[in-house]
Amino acid sequence: MKNFIILFAVAASFSLKAQTFSSANPDYIKNVKAGEQALLSENYDSCLVYYKQGFQIKQTSVLSTLRAAACAYSLGDSTYMDDQLDIAFGLDWGVSKNIYEGYPEFEYLQDTPFSTMINERWETTAKASGVNFELMNELEQIGFEDQVYRQQMRSVDEEYGRESSRMDSLWKLQNFADSVNTDRIVEILEEYGYPGKSMVGPAEASTAFLVIQHADLEIQQRYVELIVAAADAEEIRWSSVALLVDRINMRKGNPQKYGTQLGRDKETGEYYFSEIEQPFKIDSVRGTVGLGPLQKYADNWSYTWDPEIHIKKAQERKKKKSAKKE
Repeated sequence: MKNFIILFAVAASFSLKAQTFSSANPDYIKNVKAGEQALLSENYDSCLVYYKQGFQIKQTSVLSTLRAAACAYSLGDSTYMDDQLDIAFGLDWGVSKNIYEGYPEFEYLQDTPFSTMINERWETTAKASGVNFELMNELEQIGFEDQVYRQQMRSVDEEYGRESSRMDSLWKLQNFADSVNTDRIVEILEEYGYPGKSMVGPAEASTAFLVIQHADLEIQQRYVELIVAAADAEEIRWSSVALLVDRINMRKGNPQKYGTQLGRDKETGEYYFSEIEQPFKIDSVRGTVGLGPLQKYADNWSYTWDPEIHIKKAQERKKKKSAKKE
């Protein structure tokens, strides 16, 4: 079944995220921004100068550290490159490889010895951490299959429309992948419990959740308590699980709690938030699970959040739905 409720980038590619900085120090920000620009301009010597200056202030960003390592590799400074790769994987081995594969500035390094070093460090660090390496690899592939067609749908929708044959083709491919993935994730949940970050690393901790949130309501209800317990145990982010809670509530005909789900008006093409339980307190409710203000989320669709308008529109949609049933 086609589902046009929008779930914004729980597993979105890193390259689509707005840049944030690990320090508010203006000198730090100036240096890491200059380092990034130097990398993009292939001015690798200046790149290292800027990053070294920035790292004297703070070095907790995996992204900036990997950028510095890339500059060092391109300049032929293997000693500094090795040091930066060690630091990056020490900061967070679970996301280092994903960041490297997700940001466009590293594309020129694909199929080079640098990529080999990234993969070797990732495998060595992962195995040393005690995760289930084989299961982690399997979940990485499942996560790719869960998103590969969905990530194409927005551009296809904008160019050809959501009722187009191209969109139909994407949904056929995605629905088949979802069916296969759901069967396998159910097997994993029954055998292992929830495969969270201690079992499969932080990068794949959300994969089982992603698949379940795209499954049928019966499957979602069967495993939501297990997933919530994993979130309470910090095996998966509560900010992710909030989407599943909202989706289940909506499928049961109840208002969503955290404001993660949007719909789209078939006649106007306008996005809107599906009915929210406490619209005037939504930012406080979202804050309890680590989600930011609703307006910041709404900005992704150029939508202005207004709780009073939301209540009015939700009531109008209910009346239209009731009238159609009659």
